[in-house]
Amino acid sequence: MDMPPVFVINLDKSPERMARIAKRLNELFIPFERISGVYGAELSQEEIDQYYCPKLNKKNYRRPLGLGEIGCYISHIKAWQTIVDRKLPCGLILEDDIVIEEGLADLAKELGSLPDTFDIVKFFNKKKNPKIVDSVDFARKYKLCRFKKIPIGNYAQLISLSGAKKLLKTYEKFGRPVDEDIQHWWESDTNVIGVMPSVVRPNESAQSDIDEQGKRKGTTTFLAFAKNVTRRAKFLFNLNTKRKNLPLPQQF
Repeated sequence: MDMPPVFVINLDKSPERMARIAKRLNELFIPFERISGVYGAELSQEEIDQYYCPKLNKKNYRRPLGLGEIGCYISHIKAWQTIVDRKLPCGLILEDDIVIEEGLADLAKELGSLPDTFDIVKFFNKKKNPKIVDSVDFARKYKLCRFKKIPIGNYAQLISLSGAKKLLKTYEKFGRPVDEDIQHWWESDTNVIGVMPSVVRPNESAQSDIDEQGKRKGTTTFLAFAKNVTRRAKFLFNLNTKRKNLPLPQQF
C-alpha cells in the first residue's frame, strides 16, 4: 500500500517548526509537501472578507474570530482545495506543531486504500475516554471510532476527495474556527471518524501561532452570554438527535 499524499501546513515565519516536523517525517520515511500557511495578521480586509463572514460569526459563534483563527481556517481551505484540484482520492493534512507516533504511517496507508469509506479521519483526541458510538479494531493496537462528539483540534486529519468537496462547498464563507465547523458535521453531511489511541499530540513546547497574532476575544455582555447558551443548546440537540449510521472501514 502506498502512503497517501501528505501536506504540512507551515507559516513562512516558522522555519524552525518546518525543520522539526520534516526531520520526524523523514525518520518515519513519510514523504510530504509543504503548504504555505496563511498569516492572518497580514491579510488585507478584502482578503478577510473573501472568506470570513461576521454575520455568520454572530449567528453561529460566541465571539468574533481572531486574525490567527481566520488565517488558520484559510490555510486548511488551501489544503482541501489542493486535494480537489489534483483529484486525489485522499490527503493527510498535518499542522506543524505536533509530535508524531510510529503508527501514523501504517494507519494512513491502510485508510488511504479505503477513501470511499470516510470523509474525514481524525488522528488526535484530547479526551482519554470519549463517548464512542461505534468502534472496530484496525491496524494492530488501534481502533477506528465514531464519536458522539467530534474531537476538537485539526492537528492531523486524513480527508477524502468527497470530504474536501463537502467542506469547501459548505464553508465557502465561515464564522467559526475550522475545527468547530467540523464538529458540526451535519451541516456538511461529512462522515467523520477517528482513531484511538491518538497517533499525534500537540507539541507542548511550541507557542501557538494563532495566539501570537492577537488574543482571542471573550464574551462579556449578558446578551452575548444568553445567545451562547441558546447556541449551545442547539448544538447539544443536534448532537443527541443526529447519527451517522454508515459502517466503519474494515481492514482486510
